[in-house]
Amino acid sequence: METIFHVITEGATEREAGNTLWDRGLLDKSATRKLPPWRGGREGYEQVIEKLAGAEGHLERLRSEPELQRVLLLFDQEDSPSPHQRAAEIAQALRWDDPFWRDFSFQPIDGQDNLFEHRSGKLHIVLHISNASVDGITHRDFDGYILQLLQGAHKEEIARALVPSAQPQELLKKAEEEISRLMQRNGFPWTHAKSWLYAYITVFQFRQSHVRFAARVVEYAPEEELRRVFAPLIRAWEHLLGS
Repeated sequence: METIFHVITEGATEREAGNTLWDRGLLDKSATRKLPPWRGGREGYEQVIEKLAGAEGHLERLRSEPELQRVLLLFDQEDSPSPHQRAAEIAQALRWDDPFWRDFSFQPIDGQDNLFEHRSGKLHIVLHISNASVDGITHRDFDGYILQLLQGAHKEEIARALVPSAQPQELLKKAEEEISRLMQRNGFPWTHAKSWLYAYITVFQFRQSHVRFAARVVEYAPEEELRRVFAPLIRAWEHLLGS
């Protein structure tokens, strides 16, 4: 029987980067992804929580199904002090006045500081909190993983694939150092990884969305680098597959 994962992300970047990881085989293809029906509209934390929670919410509909339903949730840590605190906040947001959901909570998955799960009956939910660490930025989110790839050991290889006609060292220096110093001098240091990503998009003269840019970075990054950066997400996928 086909194994289906209901993959629900806070934003489009996670979804498209995840699709690329799946296409490249880093996420086990024995599981088929099923995306939520509302994708493509306005997305964000509040919008996704609203679609998930309540008597008419997507999670309650899945819970009522007779077969095992596997759900993968991807949310950002944002400015919460820890992934554990963020998981507790998300659990609180999903509670409503129903015997099943009234005390809903996530439990940590052993050995992972940003993976959590809820198992009950025919519903298995794995929650991945994106908590990428980037020097100088306290706000933690999925965009930070893309920045880690662009600033990691294989950054020149990725830059060369994105802009074959240019010298990757020059492009990276402008995005990493020159624009960063300019922002700092003007009193606007980077506070979010996404803002820094736009510096790369500008320098590389990439003419599509930041979502597509992130997917292309994942497409061109070496497999070993992807396994390092996205190790928790790969672990979440394997854990859900084993249920």
